[in-house]
Amino acid sequence: MILLLSLSSIAQIDGKFKHNICEFGPNCFVYKFNENGTFEYQYHQDILGSGTLTGTYKKIGDTLKLNPNKVLYAAKSKIIEKEYKNSDSTKIEIKFQRLAEKGKTDIENWDWYVSINNAEFIKTNENGVLTIPRAKVEKIEIKDILKMEIGDDFLKLTDSIFRPETDKNYIEIFASESEETGDIAILDWMTKTFVLKGRKLYPLTFEPEVGFLGQKKTYYRKFE
Repeated sequence: MILLLSLSSIAQIDGKFKHNICEFGPNCFVYKFNENGTFEYQYHQDILGSGTLTGTYKKIGDTLKLNPNKVLYAAKSKIIEKEYKNSDSTKIEIKFQRLAEKGKTDIENWDWYVSINNAEFIKTNENGVLTIPRAKVEKIEIKDILKMEIGDDFLKLTDSIFRPETDKNYIEIFASESEETGDIAILDWMTKTFVLKGRKLYPLTFEPEVGFLGQKKTYYRKFE
């Protein structure tokens, strides 16, 4: 008898639960729970957009705790060395690899500050390009414009120091945004802990729609 009660308390659930905010639109949120302990979260939010997230969940008693999967990942930093057409100059070009979904690439052009061989930092142009008289480059350190000009540490890189291995005078750096920066905003927005009461899920953690519906009227109802 005790064993049966224990197994019952951790049993998984299945089915779809729709937020009652969907009745008012345009925002709508739906959780689909599978018996294997995974879930899908379909969302449409007027500011954060639309999409589907996935993850795993645990049910202990009448409480559900969700662990969503990451969406954005850091690319690998790298340095490419080649010959520049102007043999009297050394060209350094920095390309910024933003966090992106698996299998995708998101590269942006930014202004950077560059220190060559521990010298003072020099600002690149808006495309991340710096051209100097030809020099033997053994070390390049980069800092983003936000950190240098306003002291903002919002942007984090996986690597900020690069060491060329040849004497070539065109150095292309692919700097990568760190996963410490965060993920898509909806991961913070979504509710991650619920209590199950009959055919309804009531949020136990942050629930943005409480501001519109009120605490008692904010829930997900099972359908289908």
